[in-house]
Amino acid sequence: METMEIKAQSRDKRLSALLIAMCWAVYAASYVAKLNYAANINRVMSYYSVSHAEAGLVSTFFFFAYGIGQVVNGFFCKKYNIKLTVLFGLIVSTATNILIATVDNFDMIKYLWALNGFALSVLWPCLIRLLSEILPNKYMARASVIMGTTTATGTFFIYGMSALLAEIAGFKVIFFIAAGVTVASIVFWLISYSLIIGRGAEKTAQSSANADTAEAEMPRSCPKMTGAVLTTVILLCFVGVATNFVKDGLTTWVPSILKESFGLGDSLSIVLTLSLPVLSIFGNLFAVTLHKRIPNFVYQCGAVFFASGIVIGLAMGSFGLDTFLPALISFAVICFLVGSCNSLITSIFPLFMKDKLNSGLIAGIINGFCYVGSTLSSWGLGLIADNFGWMGVFILLLAVSLTVALAALVFGIYGKLKKIKSED
Repeated sequence: METMEIKAQSRDKRLSALLIAMCWAVYAASYVAKLNYAANINRVMSYYSVSHAEAGLVSTFFFFAYGIGQVVNGFFCKKYNIKLTVLFGLIVSTATNILIATVDNFDMIKYLWALNGFALSVLWPCLIRLLSEILPNKYMARASVIMGTTTATGTFFIYGMSALLAEIAGFKVIFFIAAGVTVASIVFWLISYSLIIGRGAEKTAQSSANADTAEAEMPRSCPKMTGAVLTTVILLCFVGVATNFVKDGLTTWVPSILKESFGLGDSLSIVLTLSLPVLSIFGNLFAVTLHKRIPNFVYQCGAVFFASGIVIGLAMGSFGLDTFLPALISFAVICFLVGSCNSLITSIFPLFMKDKLNSGLIAGIINGFCYVGSTLSSWGLGLIADNFGWMGVFILLLAVSLTVALAALVFGIYGKLKKIKSED
């Protein structure tokens, strides 16, 4: 009997590890397939002779479609066949990347990139739903940390490849590479999914000591959200807008900042931008660790954005220096801080609160609001840079960061006053 229990625990551990690896691979591949345009935006502007705002508009189309898709798919993902839905998203993304590599009409690119965004928007809600339904609670913290590294890993890969190929090949080859990565993720998804569902999603759930672990394709009953949780979700949606406005704004425009403000070449600018995702790899672990000290999600976001505001101020001061190094370090620290906040609200919060809310739905909604910020950052910051320079961009980023910190402070004061009133 004891031997059977040990075997069941071993199977449970193997299937859980494969499940996390499968979800990680798919989502990391999606970042390769959606950041390849931003990684080459300098070369896009040169190739098509377009302005910052025009080049940024392509990313704006992507983020708008992606954000809308996140919300829509968050609402409906509980009805989806996860295997086929994720497969569909990856296939469409592969096709759009190949098309962009072959067309020469710049006006067409923004529509194709919007299609890519909508296709990839199905992934996050479906993957979070899959993890929350199958994965035992004892592996949930590990899953949230690992899934939080997908952004940094995908970003590092695509920026690294773009820098490597900047001087030896046209930028369009990177879209073929992205298509190859998504094809590889499709193969891994199909094989792994069949192994997990065929051999043990139900057995994993039964062998787990957690009563809340369900069968792979049987959605949980939707928990009723309390007023306090709803208030937190609303505030985190607001934080999500600010998070991606800062994070994706820097990810998109740092190569241009380094080139135009410090005179660096395209290849070197892209290489140096790799410092942003390198630090961000640890952002999720930082978020989990900090959450143990600041267990309130809104308070933690406020503290992180206040610290980001300080570093943004330092970055602004570095523009007057002869070297780019202080500015680059500042950019990396800012991305690390806001990246940890992104992981907190889009993966840690939905997974840790799965007993109080529908994880797939909330992950989709919050991530959708995050991409409202992404939508505004690409075109908006490009437009500000065209008219007011990069200093104007950083003044706005500072204002956004301090606004989030102030909102968290007001939320905290209101909560304290409400508690005092209830005790009277």
